[in-house]
Amino acid sequence: MRLPRAVPLGAGETPASFASRFAANYGLTAREFCLDWNVQFQRVVDGDREAVAKIAGLGGVPVEALMAHAFVRTEGRSYLHRGQILVRQVLRRSRVHVCPACCLADIEAASALPPEIAPHGRAAWLIEAVRTCPVHRIALTEVAHDLTPNALHDCAHHMAKAVPKLDARLARALRRDPSGLEAYIFGRLDGAPQAAFLDGLPLYVAIRCCEMIGAVAVFGRTANLKRLTDDDWWRAGAAGYPIVAGGPEAIGGFLEDLQRTYPYGRSSNEGPQALFGRLYQWLAFGAENPAYDPLRALLADYIGTHLPLGPGDAVFGRPVTIRTLHSVRTLSKETGLHPKRLRKVLRAAGIVDDDQMVLTYGNAVFPAQEANLVVRRALGAMSFPKAGAYLNAPRVQIELLAKQGFIKPCVPARAFSAADHYAQADLDEFLGRLSAGAVLVKKPKPRQMNIPAAARRACCSAADILNMILDRKLSWVGRLTSERGYIAVLVDVEEIRSKTRGAETGGLTRRPASKRLRTAEKVVDALIKAGHLRTFIARDPINHCPQVLISHEEMDRFCRKYVSLFTLAEELGQHFRRVLKALDARGVEPAFKRKTIGARFYARAELKLDRDSDV
Repeated sequence: MRLPRAVPLGAGETPASFASRFAANYGLTAREFCLDWNVQFQRVVDGDREAVAKIAGLGGVPVEALMAHAFVRTEGRSYLHRGQILVRQVLRRSRVHVCPACCLADIEAASALPPEIAPHGRAAWLIEAVRTCPVHRIALTEVAHDLTPNALHDCAHHMAKAVPKLDARLARALRRDPSGLEAYIFGRLDGAPQAAFLDGLPLYVAIRCCEMIGAVAVFGRTANLKRLTDDDWWRAGAAGYPIVAGGPEAIGGFLEDLQRTYPYGRSSNEGPQALFGRLYQWLAFGAENPAYDPLRALLADYIGTHLPLGPGDAVFGRPVTIRTLHSVRTLSKETGLHPKRLRKVLRAAGIVDDDQMVLTYGNAVFPAQEANLVVRRALGAMSFPKAGAYLNAPRVQIELLAKQGFIKPCVPARAFSAADHYAQADLDEFLGRLSAGAVLVKKPKPRQMNIPAAARRACCSAADILNMILDRKLSWVGRLTSERGYIAVLVDVEEIRSKTRGAETGGLTRRPASKRLRTAEKVVDALIKAGHLRTFIARDPINHCPQVLISHEEMDRFCRKYVSLFTLAEELGQHFRRVLKALDARGVEPAFKRKTIGARFYARAELKLDRDSDV
């Protein structure tokens, strides 16, 4: 049956609000009215379809219309509202919030009803994270806080006390637009896709994640959450929404900022709970529901890849079994090395960069496996003299090996100590490469020599021979059985010569040039210095040293143009004194000053003598 004094169903009104206003129109509380019709008001509050259908029939409204904005209780303290899962922790129960402007508009629109009955409760007002009216752009106002069993959920009961003060509440209401979180909630309830990461979470999880991350972002990692006001939580939701909506990347950036800005102490022994504060505590001790696991997993992954945790530590109650990261502090405790020296060793090995050098020992983190290898090598490293003795290389040779980069220090000077240190494994690896495939030799042949001796005999550097051995460019390499290490390696000196001999230069040095001109070497030097003989510089094909040369073409040119007194006398078949006397008698002057050159040279074009010339 339909009762005559029914009230109209408001937009977005809950079954509890409708039943409460319906009852108030008969002067009854919601519970009294429902009991008169053998219905429990709590069942109407919980969205029980049978109970709601009874009230809908009495009020003359379609049951689907009344159920559209119901909070249907499912299991435990969960509710299904417009296709979204909510829990009691994100719903208002004892606290009644309204939009004064909406209530005044309801009173004006339903003038036939008493003012305390006309305003209807909107379903959105029961979601605690909704703190702004999207229609009037003002903050919701708390009008009641009552856990009295008879008053709980009785909308009309509370409105009766609030209606006289609505104008004053509206005048004091804070003007603002809905936050990003509130807009997200409205859109998700309407069934519109919002943010991919958030849409994959139950709505109550999405709400709490945004609010908790926002609370830490706005009020700090140690904020007292119990003292935050509605406006504070609104700010938290507004700040947290873009972070969580951005998904794993944005959340990871937020966590990185928390770690970067943490005020580390001298010990730098702070764990994840200290770094991430209320967020970690909430996920570890407050949000035990598995629905929060996606956010918990993101934080656990970040902790595992950014904090130096190892056996003995725990993340969300789960013990850490494998260490993936070390800090200078944790590695120092594990190895016994002083953290200051340890950090220098790690910097020299490239494990720690310059930015980490200024961080506290606990905040400079790096891959544990690489760091352990570096430290083990550093602890067993040899000094430079000991490395030479280990390789059995003479002092000059070990200096060459180090200078040319054939052996490299695992710990450079000023990192571990005042000098370079070399790892035994690196030295063994070098010797292994050097003697790979070597022929064992008990007694070497004359042309088979060790590297330093072969370098001297072949007029090349030991580095050249080493490169040829390591690059496998030699057909024969031996190892003397009576020696060890570097000095035991043998090469064929003739093969070294053939491979190190350079291309022929195609020119004459001083001595061959002097023989060609039949004069002294100092005369050749004087001709070169005076510019009468042009030269060029090229490397000697054997010892590779730069040398001054005269090209054959240049020598031919000079000989065609000039002739020395002795060469002229030979060409004429006469004694040089007779030739000289004849030249002087005819007034032929030398082409160059004799004091400058040290010998007499004549321009052939000026000579008139022949073999039959008379002295």
